[in-house]
Amino acid sequence: MPNPPGHSAATACHICGHLDVEPLEQKGKPFRLVSSDVQPVPGTAEFSICPRCLTVQKTITPTWQAMADRIYASYDINHQSQGAEPTIFDSAKGSGPRSLILLRNFLDMVDLAREGRLLDFGCSNGNLLKSFHGLRPDWKLSGAELFDQWKDTVLALPGVEAFYSGANAAYAEKFDVISLSHVLEHIPDPISFLKEISGHLTPRGRILLAMPNLRQNPSDLIIADHCSHFDENSLSYVTHAAGLHTELFSTEMLPKELVAVLSVGGPSAGPPLAAGDGGKASRERCLFYFKLLDEVREAAKSCREEGQPLGIMGSSIAALWTMMELDSKVDFFVDEDRNRVGHQLLSLPIVDPSRVPEGALVFIPMSVVVAERIIQRWKGHAIDFRYVPTNRPG
Repeated sequence: MPNPPGHSAATACHICGHLDVEPLEQKGKPFRLVSSDVQPVPGTAEFSICPRCLTVQKTITPTWQAMADRIYASYDINHQSQGAEPTIFDSAKGSGPRSLILLRNFLDMVDLAREGRLLDFGCSNGNLLKSFHGLRPDWKLSGAELFDQWKDTVLALPGVEAFYSGANAAYAEKFDVISLSHVLEHIPDPISFLKEISGHLTPRGRILLAMPNLRQNPSDLIIADHCSHFDENSLSYVTHAAGLHTELFSTEMLPKELVAVLSVGGPSAGPPLAAGDGGKASRERCLFYFKLLDEVREAAKSCREEGQPLGIMGSSIAALWTMMELDSKVDFFVDEDRNRVGHQLLSLPIVDPSRVPEGALVFIPMSVVVAERIIQRWKGHAIDFRYVPTNRPG
């Protein structure tokens, strides 16, 4: 919607258009930023919250858009594992590639025909398409991306019939399933986007959404090209405003993620509702997340000052951010994912927990729940794990 005189796009919510979003002030040194493909990004971000749709968001400026465009033009998905996607451990559907766990849950909840068509929007190198083909080999698959650097890779996958690129691709078919895995948080106008993409569904088609859950994963705030940071309330607002029926909504299906299954039609969910407190609770929660991230940063610095070899648990967003906040004064990364062990992240080795050098510290920049599970899995090894005991987002 156009902005009235005296208001700019930077002061209006990019989700619902509400004017005068409330700035969220991060006290202390601004956090460094990491791209969603786990690369350092120069600069800092400005945050705000909308009192209508309750979305925590980064301010969309020409500078932010140019930064996001640079990231996507050279996107290097899962480079720490030569393109293999992250492994999820100990879920209700077992351990395995993230997309496989997501799709197993989806197929348990939704009765799909033996044959059909699926479009994976934001397909990157095709990991979700590979997983879906293994579960539904008779389906015809398509991938879509902003750029075509993965076109040949995706088209070579079994079951794939088409690849689309560009922001306004002309799709040749209607689809029974459109998957949007880690897509919506990148898009400055997600309501319009969902309205448009849902027009490419068959009459009984479904959209499968998955994205970071801010309430379980405050590290989402430091991802430079994520302009929206969703929780249950803000995502529900977006899907309702897009006129879509929610068949399933879960905060438990994947660790630290929101998952939803949407369709066109069905019982009306009614208009999206504003928070009765004007977003006060959401605002206070986000300021608490800023405080948590600062505590993680300071605890990591304290570990560094002990003078022992220092490893960071993980090899993704939180791990790289911690290393950056320590001015790269880290000796190695530690990961349980066998696809990443033996590779490097920013020229530092990624080692298995069983290979942590004697006398080293391993700092876990994740929540207490995640840290305690990691420590439990490796209790038979003499590893000096450290974590922040107050790191309990919710």
